[in-house]
Amino acid sequence: MNTRKQVLVMSVLLLMMLIIVALYGAWYPSRAEDAEKDFQASTANRGAFTFAQNCRLCHGDVGEGGSQGGRLAAAPPLDRPDLQGFKDSQATLTADASATAATLRVSDGSKFKAGDIIRVGEERMEVTGVNANEVSVNRNSELVFSGNAVVARGSSERGAPEAHISGSTVYLLDQTAFDRLNKESTINLITNTIACGRVGAFMPAWSAEQGGPLSDEQIRQLMTLIMLGRWDLVEEENDVIDRMNARLTQPLSADTFSMAVSDVSVFNNNQVLRLGEERLRVTGVPQLPRNERGELPADRRGVISVQRGVLGTVPLEHELETPIFNFPEAPEPSINQSSCGQTARPTAVAGPCTTSADGVVQIAAAGTAFTCNEVRAQAGSQVRVAFENRDSVLHNVAFYVSKDNLSPVAPGSVGQTFSGPNVTRELSFTAPAAGTYFFRCDVHPTQMTGTFTVQ
Repeated sequence: MNTRKQVLVMSVLLLMMLIIVALYGAWYPSRAEDAEKDFQASTANRGAFTFAQNCRLCHGDVGEGGSQGGRLAAAPPLDRPDLQGFKDSQATLTADASATAATLRVSDGSKFKAGDIIRVGEERMEVTGVNANEVSVNRNSELVFSGNAVVARGSSERGAPEAHISGSTVYLLDQTAFDRLNKESTINLITNTIACGRVGAFMPAWSAEQGGPLSDEQIRQLMTLIMLGRWDLVEEENDVIDRMNARLTQPLSADTFSMAVSDVSVFNNNQVLRLGEERLRVTGVPQLPRNERGELPADRRGVISVQRGVLGTVPLEHELETPIFNFPEAPEPSINQSSCGQTARPTAVAGPCTTSADGVVQIAAAGTAFTCNEVRAQAGSQVRVAFENRDSVLHNVAFYVSKDNLSPVAPGSVGQTFSGPNVTRELSFTAPAAGTYFFRCDVHPTQMTGTFTVQ
């Protein structure tokens, strides 16, 4: 080959190399973004497995909270916007938004700018532009950690966009929540709470360094799950763990207490079951005959007796072939007395609660304890309570008939759960008949209690 041809071949090869490098440079950012998204999904998926194995028996099957999920009443919900880095933007929708709407009408468009990530209901969206009080959005965005921030990466795998009604709160993603260098950031709050637990509460220390079962990597996976809100992954893990080898052999109406199943041998008395959104308790299981070798018959169909709508649910109708899931229960854990160099504080300061000049009872929560433990009132009088949360954790004050009878003493006597510090909310109710009643914090029901005396 002569020199001229060699130069021509080398020039062509060089040109092809430059084209390949240019194409790779154009493709690499999207490849990196996809890899980052896949890695976060994999991390959250591992966190979902850990949550299903360890956390749901207190916090609810999908992080909805123990009270809502039929679990430990004191366990707070973990599917909250604030634990995903969202804060109330102080703006609401001023018009309904369909699932296909590309713009949202809001009460104050000045709260938003292009690039912001917002949440309405369970849906996350990326703001692409703002025109007065109209916000243009990319719908149903997936959130991914990127360095010390969270960014939107394409569409979520959790389903189609939702419709939203006028008046819905618009939450705004607060990027400071993801700053690992800020001790007060949400990312550190979640990580440290899992690692060290909550001293004086039911939350134990889960870190292996504190005697718990989880590695630092598993704790990071749980944090990723909670902050990205991938509770759909937890639901999948729960179904794998809880699915029983039985199904309905007849449709189940909402008013019947007998359930026809494909295999009665897999059920036990007092066992709790999950069918769709309903929970049921087994009250009777027929005994199957065994042959001389102790073997059960091949046909194990039968009818079991059940109590319907237990643990905060209502009876529902269920179709033929509906799969049946176990709903595992666990005993109430003990109070975490010491971890990470901290020790539990006294439960309550003995003494009556003070009443202001305008007749408002003053109660505060400080150090996971009430500042007083006795409230007095006259039967039929209007009881007004100002409850101050001086802690950064969730508290409330709720007045019940007794420790064992958690019926509210009157409408309005159960206060809303909220976090502090230094936040005060009021509740008002009519005092019941004369007697001795009970009040507590629903989040810390054993160490934050008091007596409500009505004369």
